[in-house]
Amino acid sequence: MTPHFHAPLHLPLRAPLGWINHWHASPQEKPSQPAKHWPSMSIWLAVALLCPGMPAVAQTQTDTTTSLQLAQRLTANSLASNSTQQHLLNALQDLVETHPDILKAKAALEASGHDLSTAERARWPSFKIGTNSGSVDRSSGKENYNAINAEVRMSLIDGGAISAGVRSAQFQQAAQANIVQGTRENTLLDALTALLELQRYEQKADIAAESARIIEQLARIEERRAELGAVGRNDLRQAFSRQASARAQALGLQAQRSDALARFTRYYSFSPQSGWLPALAVPLQWLPISEAQAQQQSEANSVELQEIAQQIAKAEAEVERSEAQRLPTLEAVVGHTYDPKGVLYNDGTRFGLEVNWNFGNGFELRDRIRKAVNELQSQKAQQDAVQRQVREATSSSWGRVQAGRERANQLQDAVAQARAAFEGRRRLLEAGRGSLSQVLDAQLDMQNLMLEQIDAQQDQHINELQLVRTTGALLPTGSSAMRLNQLFQQSDMAANSTLAPARTTSAPKPSVASPTPMHHLPALQLRVARQLQPLSGPRTASWW
Repeated sequence: MTPHFHAPLHLPLRAPLGWINHWHASPQEKPSQPAKHWPSMSIWLAVALLCPGMPAVAQTQTDTTTSLQLAQRLTANSLASNSTQQHLLNALQDLVETHPDILKAKAALEASGHDLSTAERARWPSFKIGTNSGSVDRSSGKENYNAINAEVRMSLIDGGAISAGVRSAQFQQAAQANIVQGTRENTLLDALTALLELQRYEQKADIAAESARIIEQLARIEERRAELGAVGRNDLRQAFSRQASARAQALGLQAQRSDALARFTRYYSFSPQSGWLPALAVPLQWLPISEAQAQQQSEANSVELQEIAQQIAKAEAEVERSEAQRLPTLEAVVGHTYDPKGVLYNDGTRFGLEVNWNFGNGFELRDRIRKAVNELQSQKAQQDAVQRQVREATSSSWGRVQAGRERANQLQDAVAQARAAFEGRRRLLEAGRGSLSQVLDAQLDMQNLMLEQIDAQQDQHINELQLVRTTGALLPTGSSAMRLNQLFQQSDMAANSTLAPARTTSAPKPSVASPTPMHHLPALQLRVARQLQPLSGPRTASWW
């Protein structure tokens, strides 16, 4: 979208053209053809005397100032970019919900929910139905029997084993929920990185292709000069070599772009046209303002630390359950046996309480408790390791963002200087005072710096995304995918407004201008100057 300005001018009254010309003439100048203009001027003076509103009209006309209105002009590229941006946002919203890794983590979360339901229903009465068949030797002879048993059993006192099992299942479900959130954030980070990598190789391939075209133009001019006998062919051979090298570099970058496009398609499920992807910029409010704040946010919002904390709580609950299983249990039992022949059972429904104390073989319970304690120690050690990793990742991300910002600024200045040097060498060659090799060297320096600037810009975006991922600001828990619109609204605001303020805070990155495409540079022209010889003879054309 290209902004342009409307300047409406409000003129409440129009006077004859001749009178206006006479009115603005200087006192020393006499208006042309006064006989035509003086009657009209007299009429207007009479109207001014008769109409009391004329001073107000004149004052309105004098005080009226030109007002500027910012409007948006839609072009084919802007419409295509908006369509691609909307398609991209829809793909990102589907990605954070339906990616295979996320679906796998959600399935594990649902399984942990079933485990929690099972642990909570352990307090409910249990039902058991069975049959007995056999024979009994009696004095009267052998007698067969068939009996049906029904039993209802409910635990009254279990030493806290059931409660510990419920807590263990709850902590496991909470840990699995953190795993789902971490998987969403990692998948989103990989998808946005794939977008930036595709834009990186697209821009670098365009720069290499434009470099090849500029060198081809220089080579044609140099070949013409060589045909005229003004220069040799060594610089021309160097130009051909540089042209082939630039084309080979462009082909290599195209191959890398194909790899990046395949990775992009794996995440977004569509292939965009070259140059139509929207620019990405991390919002200012997502970035911390200091390293201390970044460390504080990462420790408070890290899903990895939250997950390991839930795992530790689960291990503690498992230790409590293992210790509670050594204690006796009290259960209420209601049973009934139906024996049609009355061979074995002839009593009615039984009601009673059962006290069970399971000792096992003496080693099983002891080993189970020791295993739970060792698992708890392992999770605590893992928590310390994860905390160190989070601090390291935050510190390194913060350092990369700061260094990357300075690197982008330095490369921006370097590209500007290299472009100025290339233009200077180019003008000298047009004037016949320079050599093609100097122009080629300046062009190569500018090309390399532009490629490095693209790397610096994309690396800075990736570093910022990694920083907000570490601090938990990329996709906070409970937020929707609509939050991702801010990643592209920042770039749209900077592109559509020429009065957009620069990023002046200490934490966010400054806006780095994209390198000017080299096909916008003026065409190289060959100029032949005429030089008068002091000796007698005709004028000849020679090179300076």
